[in-house]
Amino acid sequence: MIRTLIPLTAAALLTAGCASAPDTRHVTAPTQATGIGGNTPAGLVDLAAHQMKGNPGDYELRARLLTIAPGGGAPAHPHAGQPGIVRVIKGTIVEGRGSAQRVLSTGEHWIETADTTHWFINPSATETAELWAVDIVPRKK
Repeated sequence: MIRTLIPLTAAALLTAGCASAPDTRHVTAPTQATGIGGNTPAGLVDLAAHQMKGNPGDYELRARLLTIAPGGGAPAHPHAGQPGIVRVIKGTIVEGRGSAQRVLSTGEHWIETADTTHWFINPSATETAELWAVDIVPRKK
């Protein structure tokens, strides 16, 4: 009897400790905002400084999840006319601007303004890094 109870008790404890998916069959829209954090901007970019030609309809707001392979990165490139904000969501990135460089870890971000020319690289030899990049780009015609 004890031999039977021990495995059954262990199975019950393991099952109770496992997370289960929430029941979404009876979910309704909230009547007010609750439980939302992080409403402070990570950064602001002055769009006027970019002197973007045309009207707002000539541009798109683009959001991308970028994966950067170990040792991968982007060479120096400008952001005049292409403002953005980039957040590291996994791994480590080294970003360089001119002769300065800095290490950004998960949760940190950089801002791409009209005068930004920079490069970045994933310094890891084994881990892929991930970036969440949001920028404004000319609409493709």
